[in-house]
Amino acid sequence: MVFDQKPEAITRYRLQRLSTEALVNEIREAVAADEFSDAEDLVRLGRELGHQIPPDVIASTVEPMADAVWRNSTGFAQGFIYGEVNSIPSILGAVAADYLVFGDVRDTYREGSKLLAGNEYDRFTLGASLFGIAMLAPGTGAFDAGASVLKNANKARKLSSKLATRLVRTAGEAIDVGALKRGLASTPPPEISFSGLPRLTKTLSQLTIDDARRLDFSKLDGALKEAWPIDASAIRRQFHGVLRLEAINELRAASSSISNIHNSAGLRSVFKTIERADSPAELRRYESLAKGMGNRTAGVIRLFGKGAIWIGDLLSQIVAAILMAIAWCFGALWTVLSFLLNLRRFFRSRAA
Repeated sequence: MVFDQKPEAITRYRLQRLSTEALVNEIREAVAADEFSDAEDLVRLGRELGHQIPPDVIASTVEPMADAVWRNSTGFAQGFIYGEVNSIPSILGAVAADYLVFGDVRDTYREGSKLLAGNEYDRFTLGASLFGIAMLAPGTGAFDAGASVLKNANKARKLSSKLATRLVRTAGEAIDVGALKRGLASTPPPEISFSGLPRLTKTLSQLTIDDARRLDFSKLDGALKEAWPIDASAIRRQFHGVLRLEAINELRAASSSISNIHNSAGLRSVFKTIERADSPAELRRYESLAKGMGNRTAGVIRLFGKGAIWIGDLLSQIVAAILMAIAWCFGALWTVLSFLLNLRRFFRSRAA
């Protein structure tokens, strides 16, 4: 198992050799950084592995209730209404807005108008929003959650720099500026119906943290349609052809990996992954890890970082190099022996 190239295999090998001291130190570091969810993941992982974690360390991983409520409620609303993200709760709010088409349309008009005016704009937000409009089936849950998470995580600077650079380039190359100009000019942005805002506000307050973690925002569908009535099919027709779908293979692949990681290991594993993965290829390796490790994925990524997906290949390469060296030595030895035998025959023939 040690030399298996699958990320799950090398991670299990490393978990078997993880010391209690190293685990407790990592838990304490997570608490010190106010990363209570990480700390709780590590405690659960440690218990599964049979580690005896001091009771005071376990107690320290519980986030104060007031802090948790404030952080999640205000952040979610900020992301949902304005698309402004600076934390995971606000990212979830922005993803909820994308689920209901509202977020993608808002971001398309905002960033597209900047582009057409010759101002600085967010290429990835615009490209991913157009991708979302093209793929969405509003209110059914059949939307591209991966693309939405990537878009909003990029806004919050939570993507690794290399992954962000690749996806931004892909999105920029995929936009047909002429078609975008026609789409924006054909119809003004939908207007909010203020009479529907009280119902929307009440419904937002009824969302649970479990709803957000599952990316299930179906409770908001009716309230948002009342506050922001739009024809999603008409919106898709309006922006048809703006995005060159053949040019966004990397975004499509990355989005698929993110959705699969979320389904296998949960949302926190997604955020751990996108902070570390440098390419769609690395996302696929994290996807493989999530499939094998399930809800332990976030914890093992916290512990091992990229070592969870690459050290197995490194060990395989080392073993292959050693085997090649051994084979070379045997080959060299055979050559020397053959030379000596031939030399011996030569001298014997001369003596005869």
